[in-house]
This record gives sequence, structure tokens and C-alpha cells, in this order.
Amino acid sequence: MLKRNYCGDCMAWPVRTKIYWDLEYDVPLLMQSQSGGSSTSFMLKLTDPGDARPATQTDHARLREALNYEFGSDKVYSKLFADKFILLNKVPHWDLMWEVVSSGNVLGQLYYDPFKYRWRFRLNYTGAVLALREGLVDHITASGLVVEKGVLKSCYSSSSRQVVIVGKNERPRGIAENDNGKLVVTKLFRAFIEPVETSWRSSSLHDVLNLNDYALYYFESRAKAFIYSMHSKTGREVIVSYSGGKDSLVSLHLAMSVVGELKILFNDTGLELPETIANVEHVSEKYGLTKVLASAGNRFWRDVELFGPPGRDYRWCCKVLKLIPLAKVSRQEWPSGALNIVGQRAFESLERARSHRVWRNKWIPHLLSISPIQEWSQLHVWLYIHRYRLPYNKLYDEGFERLGCYLCPASTLAEFKEVGAVCPELWLKWVNILEVWRRKLGQPKEWADLGLWRWLTPAFAKRRLELKTPSYSSNWRMEHANRLTEGAARLSPIKIDRGDDSLTAYFNDELLNDECLLTFTSNAKMLKASVYRDIEGLVVETNRAKVVISGRVIKASFKERSGVEDLADVLKNIYRVRGCVKCGSCVIWCPEKAVKLTSNGPLPRVPCSSCRICIENCPISEMLVERVVMPLILDDITAWRRRTRFKREDLLKSFRAMGYMP
Repeated sequence: MLKRNYCGDCMAWPVRTKIYWDLEYDVPLLMQSQSGGSSTSFMLKLTDPGDARPATQTDHARLREALNYEFGSDKVYSKLFADKFILLNKVPHWDLMWEVVSSGNVLGQLYYDPFKYRWRFRLNYTGAVLALREGLVDHITASGLVVEKGVLKSCYSSSSRQVVIVGKNERPRGIAENDNGKLVVTKLFRAFIEPVETSWRSSSLHDVLNLNDYALYYFESRAKAFIYSMHSKTGREVIVSYSGGKDSLVSLHLAMSVVGELKILFNDTGLELPETIANVEHVSEKYGLTKVLASAGNRFWRDVELFGPPGRDYRWCCKVLKLIPLAKVSRQEWPSGALNIVGQRAFESLERARSHRVWRNKWIPHLLSISPIQEWSQLHVWLYIHRYRLPYNKLYDEGFERLGCYLCPASTLAEFKEVGAVCPELWLKWVNILEVWRRKLGQPKEWADLGLWRWLTPAFAKRRLELKTPSYSSNWRMEHANRLTEGAARLSPIKIDRGDDSLTAYFNDELLNDECLLTFTSNAKMLKASVYRDIEGLVVETNRAKVVISGRVIKASFKERSGVEDLADVLKNIYRVRGCVKCGSCVIWCPEKAVKLTSNGPLPRVPCSSCRICIENCPISEMLVERVVMPLILDDITAWRRRTRFKREDLLKSFRAMGYMP
């Protein structure tokens, strides 16, 4: 079940799920009252959002290996985890970490150590209490002051790497690590949750399915009723966005049982693993479904030359590889709109947690998207899959928790390690590209090895890795400038003079050569601006600003604060004509069909209503200029969040006003 936890602008999860545990049968429950279960159950205390999933055989192998590494024997695993139905709940970490739930207790964290290149395990207070009670771990008594990173003993001999620190009362106080004979405090307990006494009986997937039979029926019925209601209200053709992942598989199965005939829409980004492609083919054939393919082909490998490596805060890849191909195909297949069923869940990200079950994407607003499993946890999804024996992607059995683009910057180093093991040739291809960009950006080897390329800005998660990487020094201005200079556009501001109502930017190259000038001038007219030449140079003038382009220099004078947006538009058009990747987004979304692609980028034709859709939907405008150029121009890493910037909501309003959205 899902509970909303509204917290204003804080970073806490706005939603969280509830998972219960049956004391007698020793299995997790989706609902507290279960048919056939015992009368006593309790809610698990999981870190938000509580999106726990069943552990696979690969997870058990990782856990066992990590426990043997920490404690030098198999005793902890055999007593606390073997033959148990284990849950893993992802929690914040500098890479990948799960809370491990066994017999209704969170006993510690299984995590990937990117500096030791291995899986590790750390007991929490609850796990330490049980491990001490059973005599499974070494311990040391510390009656005085104990601080993290402090040395308890300078000479300590033990086969165990991890040692429990206990106080005079013999209760656990923390964890120390045996570091080459020196016992160092690595964790002090701040949460003192006593173990819950369960039956500690062996449990299997069969047991869990039996005790969750009614709960699965309940959630399945609600999801089907939602699909039926939306289908009846819209009366539109139903399509299911199928990615080859578990969530879209469940959504597809739910939709088929309600709607019957439908099509699946698969977006091949060109960065899918072979097993995913095979699963999509297998599912479409097994259920006799028509597959509509949106494909980005080889675009990523071409466009990375312009944009540079993608980042969690610089997802140009999503625009170019997913949204634009989807927009193109969906406009061709369903020009009047369709009902798009998506396997989106609230617990996947904060953005999705704040999303509704019904929405429109600004890149494909003609499709009405709905998520019937928005409130489902991974436990819901996996129990549903096993209940109906659905043909899930076998990469999950190999240790993958999420699927999609194999080099996605949202991935962890642990996940990259799995890609390298499953598809070494594909991963080596990306490693070689990273090495080229590492040299271009003047970064140390750790920039690639520790995945520091996954952030464009000095994000908090990036800074935590930096603390462990003395050779790396973050300088976002230098990194932004190098990215622009070394990218395909080869244009970067090298000096900025700022005044109260003016700005002058000097660039490393001539802004517009003869080849690009005509295309730029035509594009500038889309801004409802006067474009002319005078003694100063090429002038783009609006009622808010006057921007003059001369050789390598741009001079802007602002009549009002929002005039900076006219400067941004000029820069967007310059970079669009210099570095157009021919993605076709501007052609797809022009209401008047007045844009065509030329060798020098987009070229508008008459008539043009200056609706700005082609500019705002251009990945060069939204990503390269807003995330890389404008921070340098305004000397603000968060410049793309400025209040005067054109809002996405205004874009959707423009669509509706022109009757371009069903």
C-alpha cells in the first residue's frame, strides 16, 4: 500500500510503501490482513521509500561472498540468511547499497565498494545483536569514548575483518574494521532497534505467493479497473510502452487482460543489451502482438561528439535517443492521439514519485499516458510476475536490478561492472569513448574509473566521490569550456564582461561564418525580432533587448531583466546552426510544417507563427546551451533554473491554443 507524505520543497520522498511481515510463516506481506496467514504481523521499518524486492540467487551469492569476506567464515550467512526469503531495499549510498531483510529484521547493508571493486556487508545494531547472541562474530569491549575513524587497538589479530564493538552492558555500540592489524572504528550505531522474534522457519517463493494471494488479487483488480475506466473515457486506441523490463511487462499483462487487442511500442535506443532485444521479440511473438518500433540507430555514437558524455544532470541522451524517436513514430502511427500505458512506478525516482497516474509528456503530448502500477513496489511486481509466470528479462537473474541503456549515467558502478561481465565488447566501446573525452577535458584516470563523468555539475554525490579521489579537482567552469571547445560545435565563451544592464561575451571562434549566416538570420526571425545589419554588426533586436553579433563577440544590452532570454535565444540559434545533430525534433513539432533541415541546421519557411516550439524542443537548446553555455555566460551553475526562462507549461499551452494536442 502507498502512503503520501507531503513535505513541501524538502528532498524527502513524497510517497512511501508499506510492507508487512508474518511472524509465524516468516514471509513478507503486501497487506496486513492476509487470507491463510497468522493473526500476527507487523510493518517492516524500511528506509524510504521502502521499494524492497525479493533477493535472487545472484543476490544470495553476493551476500554470501561479502559475509565470508567480512567475517572469515560461512557462519553468519548460514545462520541468518540461508534458506530464507530475503528482501533487499535500496538506500542512499555513494554507489549501490541495500538494506537486507531476513526473518522480518533489517540485519545490515549489502553494498558495493567502488574503491575495493567488491561487494561488502555491514551489520547494523539489530544484526549485531543477533550475531552476538548466536556467537557468530568477534567482538571487542570498549568502555570509554569511541569515535568514528578512531583506533581501538593498534595491534589486533583476528581472521575476521569486521568486529562488533560492545559496551560494559554487552550491547553493541558499533563496528570496527581490522585494517592490517589495526582496529579502526568504521560505524557507530545511532538507531537501536531490537530484533523482532519470528519463527525463523525456512521460507520459499511458493509460501510467499500463497500468503499474498488475496493482496495480489486486490492490487490487480484495482489496476485493471483503472485501465478499463481510462479506456472507456478516452475511447482511444491502446498502446503499451514495452521496454523489456519487469514493470512494463506487468503493465502489458494487465492491459491485455482488460483491453484485448493492442500494440506494443518499443524504443530501441541503440544502447540496449542483446537480452533486452531478445525479450521484446519473445514477448511480442508469445502474445501475438504488433510491435511498433522507434529506433535511434547509431545516433548516440555520433551525437556524443557534440554533447560530450551524458550526465544525471545533463540527460541529452534521453531527448535524442528516446523522446524524439518516440515523438516521430507516434506522430506517424497515432496522429490523433492514443492511450499510452506505461510501467511507471512512484518509487523509481523522486520525479516519478511526484507524478500523477495520468499525464502528458511535453515531447509527446498527443499521447495520454497512464500508469496502472504507479503505487506498486518491486515486491508487488515480482510476485505478480511469478504468479502468472510471465516471460521476464533474464538479465534480472544475472544481478541486474534495472534495465535500459547500458551506459546510463543514472547507473551505479556496481551496475556497470555487471554490464562489463555480461557484454564486455559493448562496455569496452564506451570505455574507449570515455578515454577520448577524459583526455579532451584534461581529467585524471579516476574521472572514468569512478564514474565522475556521470555528473556535469558539482553534485553532492559527485563531491562524496571526490573526497576519496585526491587526484581530481572539480572546476565546472573549465569542464564546461573544454566540453564546448572540444565538442563538434567548437565554440566556447572565453571571457565575459557583465554590467548592470549589459553583457559582452568573447568567444574562441567566429560565431557565424558565411555558411551559417543565412540559416541563422532566418531562424532569428522566428523570435519576433528585428534582424538587420549596422556599423556594429548583425543586430537582433526585440522590445526587451538588443543583441549585436560581430566576429567573435556578442554584445547585449537589456531594456528589462527578462531581456537575458533574448540573448539566450540568440545563443541557441547560433549553436543550432553550428552543431545541428539532424534529430528532426523541430520538423516533427512545427505546427505549420514550416521547418526543414539543411546542411546548416533547421531552416524555417513561411508562414511561421513564432510559437517557439522548434526552439524549446531542440536538444541543443535545452541541453547544450541551457546546461553548458548559459552557466558560463551568467556565471551560475544553476542558470537553467532562472525565473525568466520560458516554462514547459507555456509550451503545452501553445500546443493547446493551436489545437495541436488532442
